[in-house]
Amino acid sequence: MQRASIDKAYLRFGKREPISNAHWVRSRPMKLAASASRRGRISKLAGLCALLAAMTGCHRDTQIPARSPTPVHLAEVTSYTSPEGLRYSASILPFAQAALSFKSSGYVTSIQQVVGADGRRRDVGTGDFVTGGTVVAQIRHQDLKNQLEQAQAQVSQAMAQHVQAEQDYDRAKALYATQSLTRPDFDQAQAKFDSTLATVNQTNAALHQAQLALDDSDLEAPFSGYILTRNIELGNLASPATTAFTIADTSAVKVSFGVPDYALRQLHLGQEFMIRLQDDPKGYHGRVTSISPSADERNRVFTVEVTVSNHSGSLKPGMIASITLSGIPQPPVPSVPLSAIVPYPSQPSRFAVLVAQQHSGEWTASLREVQLGATHDSSIGVVGVKPGEKVVAVGAQLLTDGDPIEVIP
Repeated sequence: MQRASIDKAYLRFGKREPISNAHWVRSRPMKLAASASRRGRISKLAGLCALLAAMTGCHRDTQIPARSPTPVHLAEVTSYTSPEGLRYSASILPFAQAALSFKSSGYVTSIQQVVGADGRRRDVGTGDFVTGGTVVAQIRHQDLKNQLEQAQAQVSQAMAQHVQAEQDYDRAKALYATQSLTRPDFDQAQAKFDSTLATVNQTNAALHQAQLALDDSDLEAPFSGYILTRNIELGNLASPATTAFTIADTSAVKVSFGVPDYALRQLHLGQEFMIRLQDDPKGYHGRVTSISPSADERNRVFTVEVTVSNHSGSLKPGMIASITLSGIPQPPVPSVPLSAIVPYPSQPSRFAVLVAQQHSGEWTASLREVQLGATHDSSIGVVGVKPGEKVVAVGAQLLTDGDPIEVIP
């Protein structure tokens, strides 16, 4: 124990009093009792606070903050009618095209030779020009000559049998007239005569067919034009099922396109149109030479052909041209600002607009898919909305389907 001598001491609280110099000892049990009492009070206070917090929490409702409306500008869907004529994409086709094949099977023994760009001779091929009547290829003649000779022999045999039958028939008629021959014998002679005559006619037809096959062993161009494809080589076994050459006459071309029924009423044979190519300022004049009497079953349009002179060779089969039908009124289409168009979610190749709808005084944005048409100024024609509806023109990129919006005038 520690002994201390204090002359004077002052209480922590209250009036100062002198203390005697008597020895004293600090009581440890009293200090422990005071600490335990203090801890008990603190524990009770903490429990009371926890109880109050729990009671307060039980009576408080959990609230999720609502999303604030997004400020946007709206635009009304208008109806737009193009002042220009109807414009269509058209395909350029050759004026005439033919697939050349051999009539009979045989080995290719000759193909027409031309001088190439390098000055060397080569077989005629794709892109070469040939005149009408030119022999572009031949198959082996000997096979067809053998067939011709065989047909000639059959004709000779049939003729000999027919001559014999004709003599027998003449004798039978003479004997039957004098009643020296029975009716059955006469009928038999007459039937043999008719049968041999039919055989002669049949063998003559076969002979003509063999002669024709020999003549067709030379494959000729039916008209002047350019060779589009060549599918045979020297030494190949050609057959009627094989297309040896494809030739096209491009001295004039046909521009083919399809029009709907409301535009068809404004077209007639002989009508003149201007044909234009992409990146080609020059125009080509043509006239309507064919109008289909029935619509295509797939796209419900009528095929129209415009024939254009092509002596310069500028128009090639397979090119894409544009043609404008002026003077034909177009039906009005809904139009929206270009800024209103947004990509359709998860479908990059599709497009949509956000239509503004008002319910109980509150505006929301509703996503709606549209199909795009032609542009004009800063707007675009669409299919999927109606004139008079309102779409988000500014701020559409920040919205999703069902979001609340705040309309800014």
